[in-house]
Amino acid sequence: MNKRLKLTLALSLSVLLLGSTVSYAKENNLADAKNSSAQEINIDVESKYQEIDGFGASGAWSMDPVGSEWSEENKNRVADLLFSQDKGIGLSMWRFNIGAGSEMTDKDIITDRFRRAEGFKSGENEDYDWSKQAGQQWFLQAANERGVEEFIAFVNSPPVWMTKNGHGQPDPSVGSTNLDEEHIDDFAIFLADVLEHFEQEQLPFNYISPINEPTWDWNYAGQEGNRYNVEDMKEVITALHNELENRGIETEIDAPEAVEYTSLLDDDIYAAFTGSDSRYSSGNASGAYPGKYREYIKEFLGDNDIKEMIGNKVSAHAYWSDHYSGKDRLIPLRESVRENMDRYDENAKIWMSEYCILGDHGHGRDLSMETALDVARLIHYDMVETQASAWQWWLALSPYDYKDGLIYTDYAEQGDEESIIESKLLWALGNYSRFVRPGAHRVDLQGANDKDGLMGSAYYQEDDDQLSIVLVNHSDETKSVNVNVDNLPGNKEAIQFKPYVTSENYDLEQKNLFPQHKTFNVPSNSIVTLVAQ
Repeated sequence: MNKRLKLTLALSLSVLLLGSTVSYAKENNLADAKNSSAQEINIDVESKYQEIDGFGASGAWSMDPVGSEWSEENKNRVADLLFSQDKGIGLSMWRFNIGAGSEMTDKDIITDRFRRAEGFKSGENEDYDWSKQAGQQWFLQAANERGVEEFIAFVNSPPVWMTKNGHGQPDPSVGSTNLDEEHIDDFAIFLADVLEHFEQEQLPFNYISPINEPTWDWNYAGQEGNRYNVEDMKEVITALHNELENRGIETEIDAPEAVEYTSLLDDDIYAAFTGSDSRYSSGNASGAYPGKYREYIKEFLGDNDIKEMIGNKVSAHAYWSDHYSGKDRLIPLRESVRENMDRYDENAKIWMSEYCILGDHGHGRDLSMETALDVARLIHYDMVETQASAWQWWLALSPYDYKDGLIYTDYAEQGDEESIIESKLLWALGNYSRFVRPGAHRVDLQGANDKDGLMGSAYYQEDDDQLSIVLVNHSDETKSVNVNVDNLPGNKEAIQFKPYVTSENYDLEQKNLFPQHKTFNVPSNSIVTLVAQ
């Protein structure tokens, strides 16, 4: 072979190798070496914040017709998407709705069959019928089989036979609550019976939530619901706590499931947040019904007896917590909630126990990254500012043209196509739920907290020795980052990260490993989880 041919072949081989390296780097979001101009992200594993209880969603309403009427193949596909850590997003929490029986009494009020619920006991002197809510029970079993770790049973209304008006929602005549005072103990007995039954079925509930969004009036609502003033709530919680104690049931009471963060706040913190002398006055807090419907942190964590009954934890929904009436609430409101929690007990937990997008922004399904990124940003600030220990989406599966589902379906009646429509939001939540497991702690991360750009939070699970870093890039630009980790147990220095990318082109897509000393390029408009190996 002559020298000219050798040189030509050598140059060709160099070009091929260079092209392959560039292609590999681009495909795996890597730079050739650590870039000194990249954004520095510093993580200290020894600096710990809240312990994580899990990420979840609700099986309310829509799961009953789906679980009862769909084919096994399609039900299993939905269950895999929600619960599997291999095929889906690996939720670690699942919310099961204990129905009030509106399916029997309220078809004229709740005209949408996807929003009515059966009941396990139809009357005071009737036997329990555990065949009811079969669809939800199917998914409860499916969640258990796929490794979901935490189960919450929640109630929107007491059974219809315990209410003052015989319906699963109040009317203006019933006063502060629709629960008949004579049935408070019966309500506690009913819930304990339900918990005992499922425990015998090897499906124990870790938490029971007897009250949901007590601040709204719920009059003639198109779903089950009930209002309670603070004293009503404390009576229900005390009766339930006593019944669980007497039976030796270890299920923890979850309360108050407040409808929005602002209803949690002490009057002075609310006034400081709003910049006025007003106090919280939405819903029944305006004085429409007797009693108090606000200051839930104070009323629950400031009452030592109640605080113990609810496990030194409060839960609330994050509706209208990013913006309201044109005002940005995302960070200031969460800072106010955290300040209020710390006023009573820095070690008390807070759960974000329900969220979807409401108001003008809620109408119309959005399967794209736009909604996914907005929700991922809200999760980020709930974790780092509110310091939530759990984060739970509203409907796991929605039949509606609304931003309330992780999965959607156009199925309405038996015989319709059993359509399963995935949203990008499903996979964006998976960037948290699959990798940030119960028992992990959020650890300190500095260098990524721009709500319009790159946000980052980190979580360390000591039992599995796993560090997971969730990066949310809400901008149209690629963000180059150098990730520096300090104080990993065992003085590990040769850390490698496995990226999982959710973007317009990827659904929690696993990419190749890269070492800590390389720069990582976070794609624009994406959520990326880096799992340290």
